[in-house]
Amino acid sequence: MESPTLTTSLLSALLPPDLVDSINKHVLHPRAPIQILLRHVLVQAQNLLDTAAPIIEPLFDRLMTAMAENQGLVGVIASLLVLATFLIILNWIRRLLMWWTRLAMRVATWAILFAIAAWVWERGVFESAKDMAIVGGKVAGYLAVIKDVWLEEYNKYEAQQGMAGSSGTRSGARSR
Repeated sequence: MESPTLTTSLLSALLPPDLVDSINKHVLHPRAPIQILLRHVLVQAQNLLDTAAPIIEPLFDRLMTAMAENQGLVGVIASLLVLATFLIILNWIRRLLMWWTRLAMRVATWAILFAIAAWVWERGVFESAKDMAIVGGKVAGYLAVIKDVWLEEYNKYEAQQGMAGSSGTRSGARSR
């Protein structure tokens, strides 16, 4: 019996035994179709690399020589590449956040619309309109109280600025 590999031991620790046997037989066995395909792909890649190496090697040597002669330019190019990579990643993050935000807003909007429709369906149109008038009146009253508090605080602030401004110019006024 062959010694267990790291892959086999991890699979046996995480998966049921029948699934581990199936994976060993159909995926990890050297004569499995996936392993045969992988070997063919690796052979083709090696052949391509062997064919392209004589063409690419002189170009790579010239590039390395040019980079050694212009180290300052290499630093600038490397900095620009890092900056471009950073900006691309930030753009991906921004797009991902915007997508999730739009999705959340759409879900919330549809949930509110369905809740209102269910409420109207349950209570009836006239009862719902009456309830909305009551809720609207309470919200308007609450907003009036908030407006009064805000105006009172604003007037206090203006009074304080008026007393402080009598010794010199006010903070918002222009001096001539």
